[in-house]
Amino acid sequence: MPLPQSLGEPPATLHAVVYLSAFCPYCHFAKRLLKQQGVQFIELSVDFNAAARDEMELRSGRETVPQIFIGQTHVGGYDDLSALVNAGGLPGLLEKERQKAKTHTKTPLEND
Repeated sequence: MPLPQSLGEPPATLHAVVYLSAFCPYCHFAKRLLKQQGVQFIELSVDFNAAARDEMELRSGRETVPQIFIGQTHVGGYDDLSALVNAGGLPGLLEKERQKAKTHTKTPLEND
């Protein structure tokens, strides 16, 4: 699912979006794990923000936080992210999303 219009176009170095709540310990764990892995991310708080919560639920199909997206791929919550890291799958997912982003930013002549 593409990034919602409300987020606009992500900067070239952006690889993750984390929907979170300030009151959620697993949100803090997820942020720490992403930082440890060197993944840049933006935080979208759903606290007192119905539009962000609606957007999160629409994109993820879930109502709980955190909800983590790497590029356009929905990873899930903290447990899902931790499992991905422990299985060694995060570098591959990051590379896959970088390649997708490159193909979406090519000019029409580069796509020929």
